[in-house]
Amino acid sequence: MKKISFIFLLIINFGCVNSSDKLTTIKGGYLFFDDAAVLQTDHEIYGVYMSEKVLELNKRAAQLQTTDSEIIYVELKGIISTEKHEKILWEKKFDVKKIISVKADKKPNNTLILGTN
Repeated sequence: MKKISFIFLLIINFGCVNSSDKLTTIKGGYLFFDDAAVLQTDHEIYGVYMSEKVLELNKRAAQLQTTDSEIIYVELKGIISTEKHEKILWEKKFDVKKIISVKADKKPNNTLILGTN
C-alpha cells in the first residue's frame, strides 16, 4: 500500500507542472481600440487576444491615456501563438495571462525649444 501511495504522489508531482513556467514575459507599447489591441516590442508586433485580462488591461490603460491613440507601456506574461485567427491578422498573437505593470510614457517631449525667457 505504501508503494502505491508513493507512486501516486510521484505521478502527481511530475504531472502538475506550473503553467507559469511556460509563460513569456513581454515589455512594449500597448495600443487598444474598441475590440482590437496591439502589443509592439522593439522587434515584433503582436495581435492581442481579447480576454477578461485584456479587458482589465484596457481599463487600467485608459486611466493613463491622455488621447485615444496614446501608447501605454506594459509588461505582461502570456502565451505567444502563430495560429490563424479570423479577426487577428497579425502573424504573431499574444494571449495575456498576467499583467505585471502598466504605465504611461515617461520619455521627455522631444520638442526643440529655441531661446530662453
